[in-house]
Amino acid sequence: MRLFTWILLLLPGYLLADNAPLIIGGTQHAKDSDYSYLGVIQPLAGEKLGDGWFWQGIGSWLAYEYDLTINGQPDELKARAPGIEAGMGYAWAAGPWRTSLSLSLGYRDYRLSPDVAGEEPDGSTLSLTPQLQLSYLVNDKIEFALLSNWALGPQSVFNRFRAGYRPHWRWQIGPEFYYQEGKNYRVKQAGLFVSRIMEKGLSLELNAGISESQDQSGDPYLGLAFSKLF
Repeated sequence: MRLFTWILLLLPGYLLADNAPLIIGGTQHAKDSDYSYLGVIQPLAGEKLGDGWFWQGIGSWLAYEYDLTINGQPDELKARAPGIEAGMGYAWAAGPWRTSLSLSLGYRDYRLSPDVAGEEPDGSTLSLTPQLQLSYLVNDKIEFALLSNWALGPQSVFNRFRAGYRPHWRWQIGPEFYYQEGKNYRVKQAGLFVSRIMEKGLSLELNAGISESQDQSGDPYLGLAFSKLF
């Protein structure tokens, strides 16, 4: 069943696309959470990246932990959740605005330790996730960008806002802010990111800052990401 789900999610992109893909990947680590992903964004036949219909598929690894009480005793719940999602979207530009809307179907396998009934999503879950990406180019040096998605199934939200400054066309640097919320967790993050456009369609990014969980403890986070246009 799991193999069939993977094939069902990934197959449409290969059938409908005839253009070179954009490969994306990254990882972010904090004291009580880890998230890593690797995916592809591919324009459909006759479309261009950033202008028209596209297909996307992403595999990811999610891990987090938090304190809880079981039978009156303090304990720590650890969750490990590999997943995959795929879907379609449409991107367009209008003046200084760049917009992308997409809808993805996802599959994730939650593995809990200890396995506390009703505490978290457990086992195989499906989700439907609409996503919005929006950026505004103030000029050739300053850009504001928003990424927001809402997972329907195991309910969760993810929001990221960035204000980027380009001292040179290859470089961008600026502050970033995250807000994530699920059934039993809430995380706020504030930090800085720096990205550089390399040769041959490769871009690299580093981000770091402070992550605040729902118990208001603050811990550092560090992330690395890349994209490669073929």
